[in-house]
Amino acid sequence: MAITHTETVTNLTVLNDGSDVVSEVTIKTVSVDDSDPTNLTIQSEETYSLDTSGGTSAEGFVAFGSLSETVVKNWVADEISKSNTKTNQEAWIESVKNPPTPAEVDKTLPW
Repeated sequence: MAITHTETVTNLTVLNDGSDVVSEVTIKTVSVDDSDPTNLTIQSEETYSLDTSGGTSAEGFVAFGSLSETVVKNWVADEISKSNTKTNQEAWIESVKNPPTPAEVDKTLPW
């Protein structure tokens, strides 16, 4: 079955200087296997730091009140694509669906 991934911005941290320049973005990734969504869903969050050195005069600056989730996700798109989150979550789902055979097991005594 198919695994889908949904990424959502869950938090923005801004500089505490009155400029409201975003310094960190937290993204939640939810991965779901549609064959059993109740048992095969996993989520995690990652926080990405942004370069704030340009302040409000940085090229392409967008005021806090004008931000959209799409704009914010585009800021960290490269970092998200390099993240192992989706791969790790797919591996977890696969291990729940098909648990690995244990290397050792207890056995009843022969007497």
